[in-house]
Amino acid sequence: MTMHIIRAMGLLTGALLVACGAPDAPAKAGTTSAPASAVPYTTTKAVERPRAADGVPRNAPRRVVVGGLDLTGVGHDRGSPTAPLVVINFSDFGCPYCAKYARETEPAIDEEYIKTGKVFLKYVPFVMGMFPNGAEAARAAECAGEQGRFRAMHDRLYERQHEWKGSGAPDALLAGYAAALQLDRSAFAACYARAAEHPRTARANQAAQALGVRATPSFLVGDRPIEGAPPLAQFRALIEETLGARR
Repeated sequence: MTMHIIRAMGLLTGALLVACGAPDAPAKAGTTSAPASAVPYTTTKAVERPRAADGVPRNAPRRVVVGGLDLTGVGHDRGSPTAPLVVINFSDFGCPYCAKYARETEPAIDEEYIKTGKVFLKYVPFVMGMFPNGAEAARAAECAGEQGRFRAMHDRLYERQHEWKGSGAPDALLAGYAAALQLDRSAFAACYARAAEHPRTARANQAAQALGVRATPSFLVGDRPIEGAPPLAQFRALIEETLGARR
């Protein structure tokens, strides 16, 4: 089943949502559109592992299934695996509205909901194919992730988006970002040269296509799809409303 991302109604009606892409474009061959209400969304909380010496339980990754598609291991997860609400963010590093969300809205969401254990975030960076050097940026992020620095590269790519998108030599520029983040240069270079598409990006691209994601950023807040980057006040209100409905 395909998830057809639509503008959320009700709480976000009238809000200015901006997105990259063509959501009204014809579906790709072999896909069909379905209303948001027809898309099943389920999560299975992690099975608790034995406690470590410090007494903190070690949990397995949270299983997240959307429209019959298991997204466990796809993208990058943040927050407690037992958080009451799952938020999924499909973004492209080349999308200016994704950058706007990452710089202006996400820090507050992170502090208020993710770090406090209220929201489990699954961030899925994929490549729409419409932004200059977007595939290279995604590869750089995943290669940084192999050294545990995905988030640091994520932040730099969005901060310097105009720079690398307009570059005629993105490989050298991205290698410079890796050096500035004090990554192992040889390991980063080997990862970056290994293939034009990192395996994690390939999985993200496949998931986005299977779910019919046609614009960025696209979110799923609980079972409510949102296309575009909502302002902080509206996004906060939507999260609160969804959390309240689950209490």
